[in-house]
Amino acid sequence: MRILFINPPAREHPVVRDMAGGLGFDGGSSIVLPPLDLAYMAATLLNKGHKIKIIDADVESSSNEDIYRITGEYGPEVAVATVSLPSIYSDCLFLKGIREHTSAKVIAKTNISYPPILKELLQRSSADLCIYGECDLNIEEIISEKERKGTAYFRNDEIIIEENNFIQDLDKLPLPARQLLPNEKYRYVLLGDGVTTMQTSRGCSFPCSYYCPYPLAQGHKWRSRSPEHVVREIEDIVNKYHIQKILFRDATFTFDKERARRICELILEKGLKVNWWCETRVDCLDFDLMKKMKTAGCLGMNIGVETGDPELMKRQAKIGMTLDKLKEIRKAARELDMRLHFLLMVGLPDETKKTLYATYKLICDLRPESIGICIITPYPGTLLYNEAKQKGWIEAEEWSRFGGHYPVMHTGNLSAKDLIKAQQMMFKYFSFSRDGSLKGRLRSALMDWRFKMWVLC
Repeated sequence: MRILFINPPAREHPVVRDMAGGLGFDGGSSIVLPPLDLAYMAATLLNKGHKIKIIDADVESSSNEDIYRITGEYGPEVAVATVSLPSIYSDCLFLKGIREHTSAKVIAKTNISYPPILKELLQRSSADLCIYGECDLNIEEIISEKERKGTAYFRNDEIIIEENNFIQDLDKLPLPARQLLPNEKYRYVLLGDGVTTMQTSRGCSFPCSYYCPYPLAQGHKWRSRSPEHVVREIEDIVNKYHIQKILFRDATFTFDKERARRICELILEKGLKVNWWCETRVDCLDFDLMKKMKTAGCLGMNIGVETGDPELMKRQAKIGMTLDKLKEIRKAARELDMRLHFLLMVGLPDETKKTLYATYKLICDLRPESIGICIITPYPGTLLYNEAKQKGWIEAEEWSRFGGHYPVMHTGNLSAKDLIKAQQMMFKYFSFSRDGSLKGRLRSALMDWRFKMWVLC
């Protein structure tokens, strides 16, 4: 069969589709990542003898009309296009256009699993089928209608959602079909240009699933590839594609510290020259592991912190993590010359102006090399979403605003405007604090005074 995979244009609302558990995250030109899910499906189908083409409009500067024309020229029997939550309206409109310009079977591919949104997606897109589950290995059976696991579709005007099928043995995955991607055009702000991504594990069992979207798409059970399988892909990336920068997209790369250590040992044993970045938790790190990671090419890590208030952390944020452990890892990173990017959040249900100031002071005291500050987003399907719905906190279910940076909800203590204000003050302070001049120090002191006054009001 002739099959076309498409990452639709999202320039009106730039989105990093791979983030937020694959639901999509507000993005920009500094983060453009390869569509790894499409590359996995493509590899499976190539191995079975099908003809495959991938169009990544995020980097090819292709308009809808350009893709419709290319689709007509290619003449696929099946067209599969990605849909993320923040770009759902434009993605569905694009899929509807594909339907009007080709006789191919049209399939939507998404990580959204919330039934009402799946129904809305199918209605808006006119797609024949929506894949929401892990279909990397059974994509051929789904396309040929021999299997429906992990899919949603209409039958007699009733939506049918088949149970997801999580892959238990991830070593069965093929190496992604990077030969079909414009690899030189991908970038990650903390690594630069010429980046590719890898996923060495799926799922997350930590209790931050209360607000985190990753378990929605990947499940609560952590599943991993073996170190040997992981390093075989690294060898492929370095030797075949001559890529030397890798962003690992695992929710917790060092969940199993011994596995992470073995991956590093194999990178060193094989002499692979690669720089990489990962995301993890401080309670899944220690000095010896960080030293091994640094030696194997790790330049830095994204660390989930969320809040600087220890009580809020204990109740609703990174349960199991402590500020003492965070300080220990911060000290180790400085000693090893590893960069830390703190992932912070404002707006958890028990958040107050006082806890927001604690997060601000954490930034002041630990001075990470970079930060990301999200405004709380009640992703549909999480316990937070259910609670926010019940208490009337959600201000509008406009899915294009569910990308991590818009205030789509308030709490019992804080308004949406409060959340924006706190985020802005934290970002401004961080910017001022990096200026070591007298002017920078004065600005930092003034921002601290303003924050204190805001807390007291």
